[in-house]
Amino acid sequence: MGRLAEILARQTAIQGELSEISERSEPLDTDAARADDLLAEWDTLETERKPLAERASRIDAVRSAALSVPAQRGGSDDTTARAGNLESGDGAAVSRSRKADPFEGIEGSRSRVLADLSAPDAVSRARDAIEAVERADRLTHDQAEHVTRMLEGKVGGMGRRSRAALARHLLATGSEAYRAAFEDYLSDGNASRAAMSLTDANGGYLVPFTLDPTVILTNAGSANPFRQLANVKTTATDDWNGVTSAGVNAEWLAEATQAADASPTVGTLNIKPQKAAAWIQGSFEVIADSNFEAELPGLLADSKDRLEEAAFATGDGTNKPFGVVPGATTVASGAAATYAVGDVYAVQAALPSRWRGPNSKLAWLANLAVINKTRQFDTSGGSSFWANLGMGQPEQLLGAPIYESTTMSATPATTAAKTLLLGDFSQYIIVDRIGMSVMYEPLVKGAAGRPTGEAGWFAYWRVGAKVSTSAAFRVLTIG
Repeated sequence: MGRLAEILARQTAIQGELSEISERSEPLDTDAARADDLLAEWDTLETERKPLAERASRIDAVRSAALSVPAQRGGSDDTTARAGNLESGDGAAVSRSRKADPFEGIEGSRSRVLADLSAPDAVSRARDAIEAVERADRLTHDQAEHVTRMLEGKVGGMGRRSRAALARHLLATGSEAYRAAFEDYLSDGNASRAAMSLTDANGGYLVPFTLDPTVILTNAGSANPFRQLANVKTTATDDWNGVTSAGVNAEWLAEATQAADASPTVGTLNIKPQKAAAWIQGSFEVIADSNFEAELPGLLADSKDRLEEAAFATGDGTNKPFGVVPGATTVASGAAATYAVGDVYAVQAALPSRWRGPNSKLAWLANLAVINKTRQFDTSGGSSFWANLGMGQPEQLLGAPIYESTTMSATPATTAAKTLLLGDFSQYIIVDRIGMSVMYEPLVKGAAGRPTGEAGWFAYWRVGAKVSTSAAFRVLTIG
């Protein structure tokens, strides 16, 4: 069953990548070859999947037949009908009563049933699942709205196949039974109720989507501004491919004059999500005497937030996302080892008007020390240099909001320090690979190989980022 789950997960990823290739308005030169490779891989996987799926179907039929006996004795037709649906493997039939429970028919036969669900039925069930977990107070309204918009393709830039993959992910990890099994797993590694069909190639156990920071909205009140500002994409595949262009140049034409060729130069933008991880351990006493596993998702979300903020700000792109600061065009300060008010105006003037227009997502970014230094330039408050808009609104510098980045340089008068950034953050693209996995280690050992009396959890996820055009950002560099 573990191998079947790996095959299904990979086939879902292949579907998503093929969908993105087919829906691309400007095909890349490598698309045809990549599609051929994916199709060949699909055929190989399908040959291996069929006997495994048949075996799983027979096991489910036996289990379902046994489960139907109590219903027959009690005179209920519902359980018997569910058993028949599972035997048939008909995804549409399994969903007959999903209005009452979107997870009905999935528990215990997750891999096969989810694969058999049509994309529209999976998305419809997933919508019902989101509503159900919101009513159960396991998602806030904002989080539920965010996940729903992802499912509808209104955020994250997901294609049709990727949305279907997201729907199956929500159904696979959203039920109460799965949540209970996950909590058992965090406590003692016992995930028998649900892990069998969700263990990926690395042995990870997927975090329930209601706790998964790669799916739900986690930036409320965060000091990490990048997810609020950037162009965030979501993918179910191993990488994300976009198209860049310098645009089309228009011209004035005299009567009967041939137009110039204004065809844009098109480039490609490939962002590969990089693996990030966190290791947490605690003594047996702490784990036994506290509800430590219940705190784990919050701890992981916080560590994820802090790690990503540093990469999104200054990451060099080596085994981590590429940061916005190294991707920006530099502007030299007016004087050596000095940060002055004229430098702020110089940065604004250096950014082309195209990236300051009404359709841009213009914002400043700086460390708090630089922000406070900048505020001190406005001694009279009469030039609208700095505007404090009050609660619920970010402060503004020269008409654009300014946000804090804890990782950017905190020394505004240090030579070579990159201290103040301005740009159109719609041109900074963050790509999230859906799904965070957790592995439980019940017996941590010390350097001598003997037990330390501790257990641990290893969590990992994938995210990538890159500036689509360096011209959209300017960063002040102290001379």
